[in-house]
Order: sequence, then structure tokens, then C-alpha cells
Amino acid sequence: MNALTAVHPSLSRLFSAEWLKLRTMRSSWICAVAAVVAAIGGAVVQGLGYAGPELAEGLTAREAAADVLSSSSAVLQIAIIALAVLALGSEYTGGAIRVTFVAAPRRLRLMAAKALVVAVVSTILSALTLGLGLAAALPLLSRTSLTGVPFGTMLALLGVEIGYCLLVALLAFAVTLAVRSTAGGISLTLGVVLLLRVVVVVLDVGTKADLTSLTFPVAAMRVMTDPLSPALPVVVAWVAIPAVLGSLTLVRRDA
Repeated sequence: MNALTAVHPSLSRLFSAEWLKLRTMRSSWICAVAAVVAAIGGAVVQGLGYAGPELAEGLTAREAAADVLSSSSAVLQIAIIALAVLALGSEYTGGAIRVTFVAAPRRLRLMAAKALVVAVVSTILSALTLGLGLAAALPLLSRTSLTGVPFGTMLALLGVEIGYCLLVALLAFAVTLAVRSTAGGISLTLGVVLLLRVVVVVLDVGTKADLTSLTFPVAAMRVMTDPLSPALPVVVAWVAIPAVLGSLTLVRRDA
């Protein structure tokens, strides 16, 4: 039994091993620091935009808090993407993935453990950094009395942005699994999350069609505000397609 366990480690052991890898990578800590700076910076910049009474006219406290969190997560997602991609792409880039496959020959189980680590770390990092960003922006909002949002409402707003960052992390991991490249994973995910929506908006103007609802950012945000939204299949497709393609390549080809 011990020999079998050594050859085919359990999901919990793989999770522990992947967590150890991620937290001992220097690049992971760089991403974590970047996440803190980005989240706080984005929140403070948005908060400064409401620092004057004339700028906050007609705005409710809830809307101001939602804008602060949205601006914070908009820049935070870049660091989250980099972290999720590096969790897998760094091993392919350096060739260490071959050694990993020898230690854990059940590749799909290994990728499940990696994805789980990415999901947990991204969720915790997003919660901490978005919370810090909101705390940094509240004194700015208090100047124009844009505070006093009920605690439950604030948690709901925070949960939406944390969930969105989690979906972005899973997308980045799935894309990296498909392309097996750090540079490719980061560039493609950034393109999907940041650039594709701009292109689609331009197409919408020309074709008068509602194509923006098919973009990942719009669909993901709609799902986080309403889990039963018709946008759910769109989000699932965005994540599942590269994940399935990457998994098929993973089991059929060498590292």
C-alpha cells in the first residue's frame, strides 16, 4: 500500500506539494505584493474621484463602495492572472514538469490539485487585498458622507468581486493548461479579460448586436451577481473549452 501511495499520491498530498511549490516561488510573492499594491491603489484612486462633494453628487454610499471595489478588482485581476499562470506555466517553461509527472503520473489528478491551489490562493488573496483597498478608500468617501453601507451589503459587494477574481484565476489556469506556456497564458488571458471586450464593443456599434454579453468579463460579473443568470453557460464555456483541450493534450502527449 505504501508503494502504491508513493507512485500515485492522493489529491490531498498533491495539494500539499503544490501549495509548497507555490509559496516557495519568488515570483509568487512578487505577485502577492503586486496584488496588494494594485488593490489598494485602484481603490484609493477611485476614492479620490469622490473626494469632492461636487464629484459625489447624486451618488449613494452603496454605489460608491461598489465602484471602489470594482476599480480595485480591475487592477488586482492582473496580478491574479500572473499568479495563476505561473502556478503551472513556470514548470513548463523550466522543464520541471517532467519531474513532476514522474512523481505524480496521474496527470489529471495533478492538474486538479494545481487548480485547487490556484483557486484557494486566489480567493484568499483577493479577499485580503480587496478588503485592504476598501479600508484605505473609506476615509476618502467619508469626506462626502458616502459611508454607512450596512455590513451585510458590504460583504455581498466584496463577495461579488472576490468571486469574479476567482473565475479570472480559473480561466488563466485553463488557458495555460491549453497553451503550456507562461507568456502565452498571460497574454491570451489578458487579451480575453481586457482587450476582447473593447473589440466587441466596437463590433456592437457596427452590427447593432449584443455581443458583449458573450465576453468573459461581462458574463462572469453577471454570474456573480446572479448565479442563475443565462450568462452561466458562457462562463462555463470560456473556462471549460481550454481546460478540456489542455487535458486532452496532457494525457495524449509527453510534457
